[in-house]
Amino acid sequence: MGVRFLSFFIVFFVFSSIFLFYKKVKTLHYTKSNYEKPIMQFNNVKTYVISTDGIKAFIEAKIAKRFKDRDELYFIHSNRKTKKTKEQLSANKGILKNNFLYLYGNVIYKNDQNTTLTSNTVVYNIKKDILSSKTKFKLIFNKNVVIGKSFIYFKKQKKLFASNIKANIIMEKK
Repeated sequence: MGVRFLSFFIVFFVFSSIFLFYKKVKTLHYTKSNYEKPIMQFNNVKTYVISTDGIKAFIEAKIAKRFKDRDELYFIHSNRKTKKTKEQLSANKGILKNNFLYLYGNVIYKNDQNTTLTSNTVVYNIKKDILSSKTKFKLIFNKNVVIGKSFIYFKKQKKLFASNIKANIIMEKK
């Protein structure tokens, strides 16, 4: 019995050694965001921008991390109300750095004038109130659809500049 167990153990040891010897070694590729620890981390964050007129903006995130040079937000949803429009902006991840909000993953911008803009990555210049992207996007306004490769949207002027677009625009008969 003991000899059988010893021979089984030796065979198992030899095969596992051969397997481990020929197995490709996996290494982790560390980047700054992989090993840097946040100064603070919050869960289920809700932020309000309040003025004398009432609540102007509401920002919600499942996780928020504050680093020395940036803030990272995960599963973001925000509502903003101006004198002329109501806007919604959502994304899977956002990085706030130097008055720019870099949005990643399922980015959706909507306003109350039946405009919806979707893309994978969007850069939002907070000071100038400009949305831009160098990735594919889809813009839906009323029943019209525009698909393109990159865009710059000036929110205050409500002007969109896009490249390589395909549009399906429905004209009303008069």
